[in-house]
Amino acid sequence: MSVRKLVLKKPVLIIAAVIILIVAAVPSFYFYTRYRLAQDQVNNPQAAAQQEARQLVAAVGKIMLLPTDEDPTVATVTDRERLQNQSFFANAANGDKVLIYLKTKKAILYRPSSNKIIDVAPINLNASAAGSLSSPTPTPAPINIAVRNGTQTVGLSKTYEITLTSKLPGATVVDRDNAARLDYTKTYLYDLRGTKATQSAQLAQTLGITVGTLPSDEPVTSLAGKADFLIIVGSDIK
Repeated sequence: MSVRKLVLKKPVLIIAAVIILIVAAVPSFYFYTRYRLAQDQVNNPQAAAQQEARQLVAAVGKIMLLPTDEDPTVATVTDRERLQNQSFFANAANGDKVLIYLKTKKAILYRPSSNKIIDVAPINLNASAAGSLSSPTPTPAPINIAVRNGTQTVGLSKTYEITLTSKLPGATVVDRDNAARLDYTKTYLYDLRGTKATQSAQLAQTLGITVGTLPSDEPVTSLAGKADFLIIVGSDIK
């Protein structure tokens, strides 16, 4: 073998070595990116849910016209057997995605594995259907409520706690005591933070009570940072 041939082959060997290194690095890079993606989903589930929704909207938007004035709620079919009595889910499969547009009252059943629209229908999901769908939307923060007895009926605040938690499954009673006055004839809900007017109205409507302005003689310093709302139970509660 001549010296010229050795010189000509050396660059070829170097290129081959570089290619081998690149090919070997591809699996490591793939698994590393998958690991980082999994970590991001664990550390920030809300961001992961939003990212999934954006990806689904982008994919479905390529094959049908979607509403542009709202973002959909995304759910996943997890138990197709429980959905068979719903015509919308007649051809559903586990893993299918449902894009729910509340303003336009439209539901879209989409199959990512085949990139196909399975069905489109007006929203009409009953309780059994909802139980067979899982949504990536994060669970709302718990509602922390303090309850005080505003009457002379002993134990009324404890009794009312049972009613409260049955009507508001996400609520937690963090404090129970007597009110400063024991002559309340109505039951009131107070927004202790002063920033939750809308939620106060919703909670009061659910409980069938009234939103009130906190009396100046009711001490609430001990509830700071612990409770979002205070309910003073009146004699209208039997």
